[in-house]
Parts: sequence; structure tokens; C-alpha cells
Amino acid sequence: MNYFKKYPFVTTILLISVSLFIYGMLLIAGVVKASNTVNLSNDPETVGVATAVQDIKTRLGNWIEGINERDYSVDYSPTEYVPDEDIIKAFGVDDGENLTAEERAARKKQEELDAEAEARRKERSERMKNGEADDVIREAMKTVLDPNDSSTPGDTYDGFYTVTDDYFNGGDTVIIGDSREQGFGLYSGLNVVNYAQKSYGVHQVFTKKWIDSEFGKLTLEEAMAARQGQFKKIYIKFGLNEMGWADENTFDNAYYQLIDMLKYYQPDAVIYVQSIINVTKSKSEESGVFTNPKINERNEALKKVAENEHVAYLDLNSVFADEEGCLPADYAADGIHIKQGYMNIWVDFLKKHAVISGDKDEAYIEGKSTYEPSDDLKDQEDLEEDDEDDEDEEPESSSSTETSATPAQPSQPAPSTSTGTSPGTSSGGWETGDDIN
Repeated sequence: MNYFKKYPFVTTILLISVSLFIYGMLLIAGVVKASNTVNLSNDPETVGVATAVQDIKTRLGNWIEGINERDYSVDYSPTEYVPDEDIIKAFGVDDGENLTAEERAARKKQEELDAEAEARRKERSERMKNGEADDVIREAMKTVLDPNDSSTPGDTYDGFYTVTDDYFNGGDTVIIGDSREQGFGLYSGLNVVNYAQKSYGVHQVFTKKWIDSEFGKLTLEEAMAARQGQFKKIYIKFGLNEMGWADENTFDNAYYQLIDMLKYYQPDAVIYVQSIINVTKSKSEESGVFTNPKINERNEALKKVAENEHVAYLDLNSVFADEEGCLPADYAADGIHIKQGYMNIWVDFLKKHAVISGDKDEAYIEGKSTYEPSDDLKDQEDLEEDDEDDEDEEPESSSSTETSATPAQPSQPAPSTSTGTSPGTSSGGWETGDDIN
């Protein structure tokens, strides 16, 4: 006892170490629930203290940022999203109750047009699958994937097409993810809504308030509720920050819930799940967590998530990985973040891997404006036009052209596209702190 009184500093260190060890063992045994991001498979000799320190650090960071973690430990499979009651109170659900008669009529007309476009798309898809010609989108226009490209449009769409920049620049495209995706939003040259941030994780989309808006700081879930129905293309890219998670089911469950939430608030959007881009060889070799073999395993799980959710999966490593499966050293100064000079590779990949979800998207197909149908298709089109003229109650002269206008959907309050403070950048790469991404 006198020894402890004589050396209080040593005593304090000893008590802290013992406490951390006991707390870590309780976490590992499941007596105390660990944070989502805690790795429970550390070195057995230091697992107690290491796990406790990791958990306390995570909880302290969440407390500082005002984040209440969501429980992703329970097995989850694609299902109907249930909106939070507080979000419904704050932003409402767009059920049309407050619309004027004119707005309700315009919406009904738009729904009819959308249903007709969807029916045409499904018919084209079936005809293409059966090898039949199509008078709007030609089979020859579809992107032919490289043998090493495991991208898939999902079972909802007939394939990928090459599109122009306008496909992304209509104000209806949003990117969601961590610092790599944020860098894409800043340096790609595309006009997209940027909901990506340094150190952002898939487990934080329901709890982290960081998106600036007229309502204040919002979570991603709240931002999607505030702008419900306004996005038509959604690109998601999470995964590198979560490589330290020992429980892969937790990662998958978080992704499932994110996608279901997006489907609820953006029902007409095409959702793209982008693969985790591999790191450089040196970065992979120096880390026991952020290794390319582990990234490849996680990408296989992501592809399965996309398949189960019937959304598109994009294999970015088919253009970013070299023959050894590594990100070339020249592409990233820090081994992780893509330099601005190589961002065009990413952009070109997305342009060649676009799905067509409606008539509006068809106009963005590269080369479509110069496409001329074959003579037999022209004859068929002429016959169909003649049949339509015969059915008109008030036939127009053959020289006139009718243009149908699409009613605009009622606008909704929208948060700004600002994403808060951006990390320091340079053409040589991203500056990184304690967080990997």
C-alpha cells in the first residue's frame, strides 16, 4: 500500500491498464455491446486493451459529433423501409394531400407518362434479351464489358450504355460516400450533388448530421426526405473506412438499410453500388487491415448486396487495378486517394456503364442523335404513324408536328448541396489525418 502511495503515477497507469483489459474482455465476450466499428479480432496478446481503446475512441468521437449509433448487428435482408416518425413530422411524406387540383392533375398525368415509359422500357428489355431489334435503342449501342469487368446492371435493366456528360448534369444525380467519392465530386468536372465526406461511413447515414440545408444540419436520411423524388441517379461508394470491421454481416446490413432508405425516398432513381477501389501495393503491404485481398473479399460481398437489392454494381477495379490487382503508384500520392489528373478514368468508366431507365435517359446515349434506323424499321415506323393518324378524332395535316409537353412535378423544399468543410487538397493527392479515408 505504501508503494502505491509513493508512486501514484505508476499506480494510475496500472489501474487504467487493468480496467481497459477487463473492459476489452467484456466486449469480446459480448457482455458489453461493442461499437459498430470495433475490430474484435486483434492480436490475442493485446486484444483486451486494444479493443477497449478502439471502442472508447469510437464512442468518444460519436459523442463529440452527436452521433447515436444504429444497431446493425441483427441480420437484415432487403425489405420495406420504415421511415422514422420524427422525419415524417419534420418533412412529411409526399402523398399529394396538400396539392391544388391543378397540381394533382399534373402529377396524375406525369404518373401516366412515367408508367407508359416504364412499360416501353420493359418491352424493349425483353425484346433485346430475345435478340430482337429495337427501334429506339440498338443492341450495338450497348457497352461490351471487358473480360475482367464484373460490373452488372442488375436484373432490372437490359445492359450498360455509353452516355454523354448530360446524363449526370441535369441536377438529378447525387454521389454518396467517403473522401474518395468526395474527391470525385470535386474534381470530376461533373455537376453532381455531393453528399460525400472525409471519414464518412455507411453506418453513419442515419445518425450523422453534417449536410447543410435550409433546415440546418441533416443526416443523409433527412436530406433524402427533404428532397424526396428529386434524384434519378444515385452513386454509392463506401467500404474502405469499414475494412477494420471484423463482422462483415454488420457492414452488409448497413448497406442493405441504406439502399432500402434510398429506394423509399427516391423511388425513380437508378442506384449504383460502386466497388471499393484497391490501394497501391506498398499501402496494401504495410497495413494488416487495408489490404487488397481483403478489399477484394469485401467487393464480392458488395456485389451480392447489389444483386439482392436488384441494383447496379460497378467494378471500378477493372480500370483502376494493374496486373497485380493494385492501384498504380502514380495514381495516388498517399496510396489511397485518386489524383485529380487520373479522375478522367473514373468519369469515362461511369459514362460507359450507365443504365437507361426512361425516355429522358435515352437522349443521353452517345451517338443516338446520329442514329438512323434501318429501312425495314423506317417502314414499320411509317405504318405505325399512319395507324395513329387514322385513330385521331381530329386528324392533323401531314406537314404538322405535334410535341407533347411533360408537366413538371411540384417542387419540394431542398437543402443546399454544400457538404460542409472540405479537406485540404492538392493536385498531388489528398491530405490524410488519423482516419484512413
